[in-house]
Amino acid sequence: MSLTRQIARNTLVQLIGRLISVALALVVVVIMTRALGPEGFGGYSTIIAFLQFFGIVVDFGLTLTANRMLGALSSSVSSQANQQRDHAKLTPSRLMSNLMTLRFFSAVIFLGLAPIVALAFPYPTAVKQGMFLTSLSFLAIIMGQTLVPVFQKELKMGAVAIAELAGRIALLAGVILAAYFKTNLLWFMAAIVAGSATQYLYLRCAVSKFIKLHFVFDWPLWRRIIRTSWPIGLSVIFNLIYLKADIIILSVLRSQSEVGFYGAAYRVLDQFTALATMFMGLVLPPLTAAWIASDRGRFARIFQRAFDAFALLAWPLLISALIIGRPLMVFVAGPDFALAGDILRILMIAMACVFFSTLFGHVVVVINKQKAMIWGYIITAVLALGAYGLAIPHYGIWGAAWATVFSEILILVATFIMVWKNTRFKPSLVLFSKSLLSSIIMGLALYALRGYHVLILIFSAMLIYALAIYALRGVRKELIRDIVFSRPS
Repeated sequence: MSLTRQIARNTLVQLIGRLISVALALVVVVIMTRALGPEGFGGYSTIIAFLQFFGIVVDFGLTLTANRMLGALSSSVSSQANQQRDHAKLTPSRLMSNLMTLRFFSAVIFLGLAPIVALAFPYPTAVKQGMFLTSLSFLAIIMGQTLVPVFQKELKMGAVAIAELAGRIALLAGVILAAYFKTNLLWFMAAIVAGSATQYLYLRCAVSKFIKLHFVFDWPLWRRIIRTSWPIGLSVIFNLIYLKADIIILSVLRSQSEVGFYGAAYRVLDQFTALATMFMGLVLPPLTAAWIASDRGRFARIFQRAFDAFALLAWPLLISALIIGRPLMVFVAGPDFALAGDILRILMIAMACVFFSTLFGHVVVVINKQKAMIWGYIITAVLALGAYGLAIPHYGIWGAAWATVFSEILILVATFIMVWKNTRFKPSLVLFSKSLLSSIIMGLALYALRGYHVLILIFSAMLIYALAIYALRGVRKELIRDIVFSRPS
């Protein structure tokens, strides 16, 4: 099977898995929002956002570093001398074992510190207790993320999709029990821990088919990994500041109910932004290999296909959310969360920017310009914090939402400029334009049908967009046939 078809098939498997996971995640949101109400869900959102800061510090760019180093190991472009020096000693098993060890001990330190720091914040007691408990979930998530690059390298992301589904099912079961017995916030957070642990345990068993992992303290390799990852790590930390500082500032300056409205909209958004990161995880190894091999033609083809894939998703999601955002959130979270639907409309603009900035941000890593990009992330983080500081005290969740859009536009422009300056590659906008036109057609149809139930609107939107993009030859039948019916050679 060709590499393009392998990537397409893996992406299709991941997409199907992600869609099922999104459906399960939405069911979890349905139950939690109704059981906890805006104030309780605000406590949940505060816990997750607070711990994410410390979780990103633990990651410190190690996931992207692992992807890049594994991609370099699999390439055959090094000279014989370089291969003897670098590849003979550095095997995938040695690399991933050291990464696993490094992340485990750093996670224990920083995630243990997070609940202690939270004691200084004016949060309710249940929220502070929830941070202690939920830090275990983040430990499992971080250790699971450490293993994902192996599956990406092997183009076996089906195992990751199954692990995520298993975790979602365990989470859903726990949430159903917590809601049925009318328990408090802590029991819901315990269900989250159970789901994350289930996902990690499956991944840990599955990865043994490809690689043997054990704790290793290879200090020279650790220094080499950190030298490679620190620019990425700083960039990701500043990236998180403008992504999650809104919820943290909201949780300090506004009520937990307001945080709950904002957090409910953000939970829907998170499901789609995770899809972008998943897809780039698949694309990164071949993209890296093409760049290292100086195969600019292949690099440009992979880059263009990734850009087209995001265009096919971003426009229909954005335009449909502008029309059915409010009824969607009422359907998902209940009538008490209708306000979250208006926030979702704004945040989906940021989501569209995230899709493309995720692509350009990963390409920055591929071309090894993450050090040069740090200033872009720093400036964006500073400006975003300023926007949050000015907007949230006066406008609450509305100010937070528009400040998030502002920050995402900034980072999209910054990453695009960095990629263009160093590759001189400008993506073709042909499919981008066809997706926009198809989405406008879909949007007009949705507006005409807006009185119908939201599920009818969703399925109608999918059907109309698919027919429109096919009619405009945005997606060729040959590509669909190759993906669905191709077999390994």
